[in-house]
Amino acid sequence: MTSRSENTVSSSRRSRAVLALAANNWLSRCYLAAVVLTAGFALWEDLFMSHADASMVYVVPMVLTAPLNMLFTVALSWIPTDVPFYLGIALGALVNSVILGAVVRAVRRRRPSSVRHAPTP
Repeated sequence: MTSRSENTVSSSRRSRAVLALAANNWLSRCYLAAVVLTAGFALWEDLFMSHADASMVYVVPMVLTAPLNMLFTVALSWIPTDVPFYLGIALGALVNSVILGAVVRAVRRRRPSSVRHAPTP
């Protein structure tokens, strides 16, 4: 039987492993930066700008975090605010970043080292 502290440590290790996949490589970091910039601009425009017609600024973060963002937004569409949109972006970005991190890790493991050792005489 495992104790509660062992379960907490195991859960903590899993969380760190997932977060390492999400942000421990340049591809995931660049992806997260692009999502943060586009979602931040959409939020800024939502709060401080007013347009007579619809703005297309919301399309870019939605496309960057698809398909999970779209599923999450539709599932919570009964909430009459923009909260499901931004939560969907956050969740979609995290999941997509973990997937990118796993792909980078798999490619690194398959690729042989580029360091060539000098022949021994």
